[in-house]
Amino acid sequence: MTPANERISNPLNDNPVAWLAAIVESSDDAVIGKSLDGVIRSWNSGAMRIFGYEAHEIVGRSVLTLIPADRHHEEQEIVARLARGERVEHFETVRLRKDATEVEISLSVSPIQDKTGRIVGAAKIARDITEAKRLQRGEREFSKSLQNLATELEQQVEEGQALQEELEQTNEQLADALEESRAARQQAEEANAAKSQFLATMSHELRTPLNAIAGYVDLLDLGIHGPLTAEQRDDLRRIKRSEETLLRLIDNVLSFAKLESGRLEYRFEDVKLNEFIGHLESFVAPQITQKRLVYHFRPCNPEVILSIDRDKIEQIMLNLLSNAVKFTDSGRIDVRCDVDDAHVLVRVQDTGRGMRPELLGTIFDPFVQGDRSLTRTADGTGLGLSISRELAQGMGCDITVESMLGSGSTFTLMVPRKHR
Repeated sequence: MTPANERISNPLNDNPVAWLAAIVESSDDAVIGKSLDGVIRSWNSGAMRIFGYEAHEIVGRSVLTLIPADRHHEEQEIVARLARGERVEHFETVRLRKDATEVEISLSVSPIQDKTGRIVGAAKIARDITEAKRLQRGEREFSKSLQNLATELEQQVEEGQALQEELEQTNEQLADALEESRAARQQAEEANAAKSQFLATMSHELRTPLNAIAGYVDLLDLGIHGPLTAEQRDDLRRIKRSEETLLRLIDNVLSFAKLESGRLEYRFEDVKLNEFIGHLESFVAPQITQKRLVYHFRPCNPEVILSIDRDKIEQIMLNLLSNAVKFTDSGRIDVRCDVDDAHVLVRVQDTGRGMRPELLGTIFDPFVQGDRSLTRTADGTGLGLSISRELAQGMGCDITVESMLGSGSTFTLMVPRKHR
C-alpha cells in the first residue's frame, strides 16, 4: 500500500493548465475558443457531439460556419459587447450542425484577455437545449390545451346552467299544465257523472209514463172497457210499437252513458249458443211478418258453449237484427254461425239497401247512421252500432261489417272460443 504521507504521482497535480484542459474536454457542453476576428481556435469533445465536426475539421474556420445566415448579425452584436468587456449569459439561439440541421442552444460568451488585459478572443459555452425547448413547447401546448378545455368546460357549465333553468321553467309549466289537466279532468268527470245521473233520472222518468201507456194499451186490448173495433185494435198496435221503440231508444242512450262513464259491468256465464240465438227470432218476428221478409237461422255445427254476458250479447244481436229488418224492404235475413279454432262467427246478412264504401269507416261511430237520409223513414239515434261494438269489445269480442250499396250488408260478431 502507498504510505499516507507519500504523494501520489499524477501529471495533472503540478499543471493547472492541464487540469483546466481536462475539465473542458470532459464537459457535455460545447466549449469553443475563438479570436476576435471570428476564427475558431479551440474545440472540445462536447462541441463535437453537439455540432458534429471533429476538431481538425472546424479549427481555423470562421465561427459563422456554425451560424445560420439570417443570424450572422448576432455574432456582430456579441463581439461588440465583448469589446466593451461585457459577458453574454444564457443567450438562447439557433446554430447549424455539420449536416446543416439546426440545433437550439443556450450560449454564454466571456472575453479572453492576454497578460496585459487586452481582449484577444472569446470563450463560448454552448449547451444543447433542443430537448428542453421541445418539452417547454409541449408544456406550453399542454397548458394551452388545458386552458381551452377549461374554457370549454366553463361554456358547458354555463350552457348546463342555462339548460337547468330552462328545465326548471319547463317543469313549472308542466306542473301548471298538469294541474290544469287535473282540474279539467275533474270537471269532465263531474260533468260526466252529472250527465249520467241526468240520463239515469230521465230514463226513469220517461219509463214511468211509457209503462203506464203500455198498461192502458193492454187494458184496452183486453176489452175491459168494452169491445174494440178492428180499426181501434190497429191503432193500439201502432201505439204499442211506438212505446217499444221509445223504450229501446231510452235503453240505448242509457247504455251509451254507462259505457262512456266506465260504469258498465259484465257478468259471464256459460251459454249454449244455438239455443240462445234461436230464441232471438221471436223478438223481430212481428216486424219480419209485417214486411213479409224471409228469416233463416243456420246453427253452429258442432254445438258450442261460450262464456259470455248473456244480456250484453242479446242486446248486440237484437241491434243487428233490428237494423237488418229496418233497412231491408224486401228479400231475406240470414243468421248463420261458423266455428274455427279461435272464434265463433255469428253473421247477420240482409238483402237490404246496403251502404256506400266511404261510410263503412264511420258506421260504428256514435250518432251515425249509414245513410242520414234514412232518418226520415227509419227511427233511431245512431247509437245502436256504436253501443254494440263497445259492448262486444268490452267482452273481448268484435264486430265487423261488409256492405255494398244496393246489395245488402253483413255484420259479423266475432266471439273468442275461450273468454279472455
